[in-house]
Amino acid sequence: MRQHRYIRSAKLWLAATALAAIVQAISSVPATAAPVIFGSNAYEFILVTDPFTGNNNSWTNAEAAAQASVFLGANGHLATVTSQQENDFLIGLVSSPGAGFLGAWMGGKAPEGWLTGPENGNAFTYTNWNPIEPNNSGYLYMAIGTTAPGKWFDDSGVQGVPDPNADPVVGYFVEYENVSLVPVPAALPLFASGIGLLGWFGARKRKAAEAGRDD
Repeated sequence: MRQHRYIRSAKLWLAATALAAIVQAISSVPATAAPVIFGSNAYEFILVTDPFTGNNNSWTNAEAAAQASVFLGANGHLATVTSQQENDFLIGLVSSPGAGFLGAWMGGKAPEGWLTGPENGNAFTYTNWNPIEPNNSGYLYMAIGTTAPGKWFDDSGVQGVPDPNADPVVGYFVEYENVSLVPVPAALPLFASGIGLLGWFGARKRKAAEAGRDD
């Protein structure tokens, strides 16, 4: 009887350990719901505080911040857009765009093409330029305000640095590649084992109870 109690306690301990492990694994993932899945990638819009102060929102700093961002194990980069569907999805991420002309950096430059991500070094295969754009050989941004939403512009003046009057870029789009291919946390198999043990123990307990009633 004592041995049976020891085995039962050991099984309960293993199951509890598995549950604790999965809870810890889940809690260790950044609790952000900002990135949204589209296809096999995830995207988010980042609004920058004081975007026109110093280099707070320069194209270079935005790209560095995007590359330093991690979602489900994937590092980000400034978004590259290759279809109308993807373009529409991006503009849909901006919940409160604001009135007038505002913009968000993307990962390209006219006329070079894409400068980051898997498309780095490739020419634009899809574009959504506003009429007369591109006209400054500048860095690419998308209009996200109520003026020309979803249309592309290339910046002017000091290129790569937003201008509140000419190029009012207030944030940037981040893209995370192949997030759906990231492996599940290592604790998940342990969790499944723990659940299985709990089910097995419950079945044994019910069987024992039924045998006692038969006696």
